Amino acid sequence: MAIQFDDWQDVKVAYEVARLGTLTAAAEKLNVHHSTVLRRINNLEQSLNARLFHRHARGYKVTEIGAKLFTAAQSINSELERLHNDIIAADSTLRGSLLLTTVSGFIDVLSDVCEQFQSLHPQVQLEVILDQNRLRLDHGQAHIAVRAGPRPDEGDYIAQHLAHLSSGFYASKRYIDKHGVPKSIKQLPLHNFVSGVAGYNGKVPYFVWVDENIPTSQVKLRVSETSEATRAIVKGLGIGGMQHDVAAQYADLVPILADELSWPTDLWLVTHHLVHRTAKVQAFSQLLKAYFKEHKLA
Repeated sequence: MAIQFDDWQDVKVAYEVARLGTLTAAAEKLNVHHSTVLRRINNLEQSLNARLFHRHARGYKVTEIGAKLFTAAQSINSELERLHNDIIAADSTLRGSLLLTTVSGFIDVLSDVCEQFQSLHPQVQLEVILDQNRLRLDHGQAHIAVRAGPRPDEGDYIAQHLAHLSSGFYASKRYIDKHGVPKSIKQLPLHNFVSGVAGYNGKVPYFVWVDENIPTSQVKLRVSETSEATRAIVKGLGIGGMQHDVAAQYADLVPILADELSWPTDLWLVTHHLVHRTAKVQAFSQLLKAYFKEHKLA
């Protein structure tokens, strides 16, 4: 029967533990938390239904089964390094396609960078994939990811901090002309709101706040994309959350209780180590970092 791995990254992490002998050393090597290494080892042993390590006070020692697996893993790692060198050799020029993934709410922020990149490198076809789900860079689903939230901790990913962002509630002048401006948090449940659909809200902090504090009857529209929420707010359908730098692009938007309600987050530029130094990935990454530095968001 064929062996099934839930996640090949588990093998990579366990291989580092076998090579270095302790969870702490592997965590430092992979730049992840100690608990992430332990979780991935447990996942792998569960997946294989086999013990790969003897646990000792001084560290981890591989079992006989573990030694066989990690010998194969070492061979795979060598092949990946060879592939890495082949990719660098084949992709040392700016050509072909570049796949960028992010959520729809960031496209307004990234559009200037995309336009600049296309002007400088017209021979590269830029493809922007807007998806709330995180695409797998290690599977080649994208070359670059722009992610919000905690620092990504996947072992083979390189995460660079781009910006500190903040979000708040806004309403359009059209909405305010009809319904007025809430003067306190207590008045908010009397107003109409735009929020996210079920199953999506947990990913966006201001959608979570609406669901926890606003009566369902006052949520007049639910959407599956933050960009659609922005359009609805601009059109006057209700009060809703958005990033401050996105709201600044719309002259008719007015902040609502900005001193009382705000949601900070961090933005990350994420690449896979096998393509991190390719010409087109570096070209776009440098433009992106320069943009956020120029706008003093870094």
